[in-house]
Amino acid sequence: MLGVPAPRTSERAYLTRLRRHGHLHDEDVVALEAQLGRIESYPAGKDLALVGAPPMFVMSGWACLSRTLRDGRRQILAFLLPGDGVGFDLLTRSQRSIEAIALTPLKVRYAQAGFTAGGDRLPRAFAAAAMVQQGRMIDQMVRLGRQTAYERMAHLLLELHGRLAEIGEVRGDSFHLPVKQEVLADALGLSLVHVNRTLQQMRRDGLIDMRGSQMTLLDRPAMELASDQSS
Repeated sequence: MLGVPAPRTSERAYLTRLRRHGHLHDEDVVALEAQLGRIESYPAGKDLALVGAPPMFVMSGWACLSRTLRDGRRQILAFLLPGDGVGFDLLTRSQRSIEAIALTPLKVRYAQAGFTAGGDRLPRAFAAAAMVQQGRMIDQMVRLGRQTAYERMAHLLLELHGRLAEIGEVRGDSFHLPVKQEVLADALGLSLVHVNRTLQQMRRDGLIDMRGSQMTLLDRPAMELASDQSS
């Protein structure tokens, strides 16, 4: 559309994710792109102000959906990775109690007013994507409610690796983890000290290797066993 530069292929991970949920034709992609508008960039720490904002796709960077209590404690409900949509389904639609925060420098593309997923294939792809998001939210509830710190960490790292693999942002069993341990603590309902101890224990057990922001899963079968996941 006029006035909006076409995003680079690497920034169109939303198409990659939607295609995983449905066989989209060229005309579906054209119809979707025609309803997407402005592209915005935000610095790390920026509140994306969901209330009243149109739906959007994450093009690059990491963000999260979170809830902050009055005393400053924060619970991260979900990580938002490249290609993820926000506001297209009930779980991610704007609510005054939920914040969307940029965890790294972030680029998003907003839908135009009155966005509709027309046709047959696009609605099915969006519905399937919403079901996957619901499944991840259930996983998060189980992590927080019933798993140990060790199990929670293994489960989350496997999830992040899998989601990044879907859009080609892994190298084998290694991926870029651009968030600090404080963020992992907020996502897993743990203290910073507990997160650090858990990561160090997993490292001693030969499950992971950490080199700066590079995370490598060394023994995925053992991590899947520890986190009650199957291959």
